[in-house]
Amino acid sequence: MQAQYFKLTKQFHQSISIRQDVRPYFYNEWHYHSELELVYVVKGEGTRFIGNNISQFSAGDLVLLGANLPHVWKSENHYSKPKSKKKVSVIILHFPHNFCGDLFWELPEVAPVKKLLEQSHLGISYPLPSQHTVKKQLKKMLELSPFNRLLALLSLLNDLSVIEEKEVLSSIPFADHYQKHQSKRIDRIYDYILNNFEKKIKLEDVASLANMTSSSLCRFFKQKTHKSLCEFINEVRIGYACKLMISGELTVSDICFRCGYNNLSYFNRQFKKITSESPSQYIKRKNQFK
Repeated sequence: MQAQYFKLTKQFHQSISIRQDVRPYFYNEWHYHSELELVYVVKGEGTRFIGNNISQFSAGDLVLLGANLPHVWKSENHYSKPKSKKKVSVIILHFPHNFCGDLFWELPEVAPVKKLLEQSHLGISYPLPSQHTVKKQLKKMLELSPFNRLLALLSLLNDLSVIEEKEVLSSIPFADHYQKHQSKRIDRIYDYILNNFEKKIKLEDVASLANMTSSSLCRFFKQKTHKSLCEFINEVRIGYACKLMISGELTVSDICFRCGYNNLSYFNRQFKKITSESPSQYIKRKNQFK
């Protein structure tokens, strides 16, 4: 299964779409679309995959995604249990890159906003407090008329463009990749790893999936993602390990085996290599914020 291209439904005579979804869990298909997207998680927690970035999310998460940047928010497992009463809530704003026309972006007054939209192709996360003006603006936009919504979007983007505390997420420009002919093959590889990282992954199985030899697969993956297949698998596994550590329900040894590793020493080395902390240091730091 490959990353799904979504052609978003547009409202009549409107270039901007905003909605608030309340549902049992987040939509969990790896997908992309030609519109930019601003996501504000009001309720919910889990793991987000944006380009080649893997990290945890929780209530208050605010992320700007550029056009054609593949992404998915995966809710914690307990959200999808049959008797679960928990709900997730998210405000999602979609808009095309040229919603004001191409010539508009050549005006000097909007240069910071233009730069922001160019940076968004890697995904940008904003660690903002719950009462920040951007989050308030998003909530108000749900009730605005189309014209006032357009003005509010420009104001919101201008506010985002001057925020210094932000994190660029993906390390490679996936938007370019998804406009090239090799996307289906790399998508199959990504999807297989995201769905099988908790068990042993054999190189020959992944190569067979991609209709390539093992050596050709390794060269191809490195060329397309700027990292080795092994590095990507470790990042997925360690990202999941971080989520399990935050829950505090398992020992480090249990987490090691839950994430597809069969050697605790190797797990510890990979964890420190990717997070710059040992598992015990990571757990201690996260506990300080509970």
